[in-house]
Amino acid sequence: MIKTMIKTSKYLQIILFFSLINLSNSLFAREINAFSFEFPSSTGGKINMSEYKGKTILLFAASTECGYRSQYKSFEEVHEKYKDKNVVIIGISSDDLNTPESKRGSEINKFCSERFGTTYPISDVVSINLKSSDKTHPFFKWAATQDPKFLITKSFEKFLIDKNGKLIEKYNNVHEPTGFILKDIEKIM
Repeated sequence: MIKTMIKTSKYLQIILFFSLINLSNSLFAREINAFSFEFPSSTGGKINMSEYKGKTILLFAASTECGYRSQYKSFEEVHEKYKDKNVVIIGISSDDLNTPESKRGSEINKFCSERFGTTYPISDVVSINLKSSDKTHPFFKWAATQDPKFLITKSFEKFLIDKNGKLIEKYNNVHEPTGFILKDIEKIM
């Protein structure tokens, strides 16, 4: 009887082992792309990137303290022009880039909407810079693995993301979103 129990136990272990392998294979087979992530929203709740599947996204690192903060208004112009054409603008607030964000949550949203008329989603503060924090948001860790050019180090650097969640391009913070970036958006819309 003990031998039968030992044999049965070994068979159960083998079955469990192969079940775990199949489970892990299905988990790792899931394609990771920009739509796999979410951010805390400055208005409360979450900015769930999966809600934007099938849309072109221009995502930027944001800080109300940065000298380029007038770009919030430029992003709003792009948002108004393209929101009905499946283009989404998303600002991601950070306190670990060259100009740390001092505001939090609704303070960010209030400042941007009152000063720049923003209506597009803006996140609450997350860690973006891989060089300065082990708490870097998973999106930015993932982006840096796609290509070293996708490493963000300054506020108002931008990502263009296609309808399939693939990173297409990164733009320097000095480039206004209303300039040549619009041509790139129109190419992949």
